[in-house]
Amino acid sequence: MKRRAVDGALGFWGERLFCQSLRSAVQAAHERHDSRTRPLSGGEVRRRLRALFCHAPEVMVKVTGGGRGMAPIRAHMSYISRGGRLELEDERGDRIVGRQALGDLVQEWRFAGSAIASRSHRREALHVMLSMPYDVDAQVVFCAARDFAQSALAHHKFAMVLHEPHSDPRSKRPHVHLIVRKQGLDGNRLHPSRADLACWRQEFADRLAERGVAANATRRHVRGEAQGHVRPRSQIAQAVPGQGTGILLSERATASQDYVLSAWRGVASALSVSEDPEDRILARQTLDFMLRMPILSRQRRLSFELERIDRGPAAGRIEEIRAFGQSQKTTGSKELERAR
Repeated sequence: MKRRAVDGALGFWGERLFCQSLRSAVQAAHERHDSRTRPLSGGEVRRRLRALFCHAPEVMVKVTGGGRGMAPIRAHMSYISRGGRLELEDERGDRIVGRQALGDLVQEWRFAGSAIASRSHRREALHVMLSMPYDVDAQVVFCAARDFAQSALAHHKFAMVLHEPHSDPRSKRPHVHLIVRKQGLDGNRLHPSRADLACWRQEFADRLAERGVAANATRRHVRGEAQGHVRPRSQIAQAVPGQGTGILLSERATASQDYVLSAWRGVASALSVSEDPEDRILARQTLDFMLRMPILSRQRRLSFELERIDRGPAAGRIEEIRAFGQSQKTTGSKELERAR
């Protein structure tokens, strides 16, 4: 299949795998962040696949709480800047160093929009931490975090600081603390959902990738990791051999797994019919990755093994890929509704 057709099919299946469920959950938020609404290109899907298959580290974007009033906000600014000794940077790129400059920043925040009292009944700020699980150049992490904040938090005041072992002995690896004012300059308040946090992780990973750092932001179910309640030992003993682990899945979780596996299979099929030998290698790696997924039962594992070895990854799928247009979009929408 020609490169253009492969890229179209790969973008469609990659959207379903990496983005579609998030977009359905935060449709209103996507209208504010162009980086979330742009469709995935074939090259972007390939990059994410290679990062996943080479076990690139997963980025962390963690919301640790928020300040109910200016007193807690000032205390947190003082804590992350180590009393003004570490340099803060705001949304304009201005540097804040020292107690006097920190006090000026606090007063600026207090009156940037609705005035914030010393104590408030609601959260007026969010504390966010961005990091990687292994040592990366500290300035690369900070620059990626800055680009992330300027994109994802474009309408909000924020301040950020880099923690690293060189300047902060309590830090074991480079990471960035970010505090953001919940009320934006446009009057809207920030209320990040779980899907928003997943989008933030991907945004941060993309910014790192732009600087040559291999980074992932995949969700657990995309990696084929089961999420559910642990079965009691009595139920595990009575389970049919080969039908899975001691994880008890809900009907919704099972439907989500079927949806993810269908998207993975579509990605493998799109790559396998490409004229590019590297795409066909990536298709084999995709099926190998699927075979290692914890959610696959013995029967499904055998099915994918036969497809990988005996029939080839494109068996029975070429015509479906070529006609993936409107009919596939309708099918994808129905499957997504069932997965919800």
